[in-house]
Amino acid sequence: MFRVSCLAHSLLLLGSLGLGWIGVSFAQAQPFQAGDLDGDGRLTVQDLNLLGAYLRGERGLTDDQIRAADVDQDGRITEADWQVLQQRIQAATDVPTGQVQLDSAYSGQVVDRLTGQPLAGAEVAIPGAGISVRTDAQGRFRLPGPLPAEEILVARLENYLPYSQSTGSGQASGDRPWQLQLERWDPNTTLVLEANVIRLGDNQYSPESAAAGQFLGPAQGVEMTRSFTLQRLPSRPPVLRIGSLIGLDTAAAYRAGQSRIPSANMSPMQVILNGVEIEQIHLGGDNLQIPLPLQPLRLGLNTVTLRTGKTLIEPSMVTRGPQVLVGIPLFGGSLHISVPVGGDTVVRHGGAWVDHDDVQLANLTYSPP
Repeated sequence: MFRVSCLAHSLLLLGSLGLGWIGVSFAQAQPFQAGDLDGDGRLTVQDLNLLGAYLRGERGLTDDQIRAADVDQDGRITEADWQVLQQRIQAATDVPTGQVQLDSAYSGQVVDRLTGQPLAGAEVAIPGAGISVRTDAQGRFRLPGPLPAEEILVARLENYLPYSQSTGSGQASGDRPWQLQLERWDPNTTLVLEANVIRLGDNQYSPESAAAGQFLGPAQGVEMTRSFTLQRLPSRPPVLRIGSLIGLDTAAAYRAGQSRIPSANMSPMQVILNGVEIEQIHLGGDNLQIPLPLQPLRLGLNTVTLRTGKTLIEPSMVTRGPQVLVGIPLFGGSLHISVPVGGDTVVRHGGAWVDHDDVQLANLTYSPP
C-alpha cells in the first residue's frame, strides 16, 4: 500500500512540475485456451490451419503455441489434437453442426489429395457466375444453385496448387457431390504460371459456340504469354498443365459434343514454347498435360504462349448460328453447302476476314515429369 501511494505521489509531483501527465497501462494477457494457436481468444479455422501446418512439418511454433497445440492435453501433439480442435471449432460456430450435407451436386468437400484430410477455409468459386464460398471445418461447402451448365469451378488454398474443374465434366452430375482434391505445392519443383480464369478471343462468337453463355467479361486478346526461368535444364521433358479449358469450336469439339455448331472449323489452339509450336489442342477438358520437348528449352528465361484457333471468313454474308450441310447432286457428284437453320445473319462487305476462337481457361503450371 505504501509503494502504491508513493508512486501516485510521484506522478502528481511530475505533473505539478509541468512535465505533463504520465499514463501507465498494464497489458492484460489473454486467458489460455487450448487450441487457440494464434492467440486471438477464439477457436477458428486459422488455428486449425496452423496446427495442420505444424503436423506436416511445414512450420514451427512458439512455446505458447506448442502449449495451445496440445488440444487434448495429453502431453503430445498428434493428429488427435487436430481432430479435437476441428470438432470444437464446428461446435463453436454459429452454423449448426452438420448443416452442410453432402447430398447434391451443389455441395462438396475439399480434401488433401495425398492424405484425404479435409481442408478448412479453402475458397471454392465459379468466377464467371460471381459465386464464391469458403469451406467449413470439415472441408465442406455448398454452392447456390442452379449451377451454370458449362463453366469453370476453381478451388484455392494457401500452400496448395490452384485447382479447377469444368462444371460440364459430368463429375458432379445428378445428386453426386463435388470431391475436390488439392495437391500440395512445392515451389522448388512446380511453377505456377497462371492461377486465374482467363478468357481469350476476339469477342465475336455465335450463341451456339461452346460455352458462349459463360463469356461474361471481354477477352484479353487472342493469346496469352507467360514466362519462367530455369536454373538448369531438365533431363526429361517437363509437363505444362492446363487446369481447365472450355469453348473450343474445332471440328473435333463438335464431334465430341463440346460445340453446337455443325460447321465448326476453327483451327486448334496452339501451344508455343520459345517461339516454336510444340502442340495443338483440338478438345477442351480438365487437367490437360502437355509434355514440353527439351530442344526449345533454354537456361534462363523461357516463354510459353497459348494462342486461340482461327478461321478465314470469305463470304460477304456471314451467318452466326446453327447450320446444316446439304449435298446437291451435280455432274455425277455432289456440291456440299452449309444452309443456316436459325441464328443471326451479319452482312459484311469487302474482303475476307479472320475470326478467332473465343475460349476460357484456368490455371497454368510447369512441373517435372
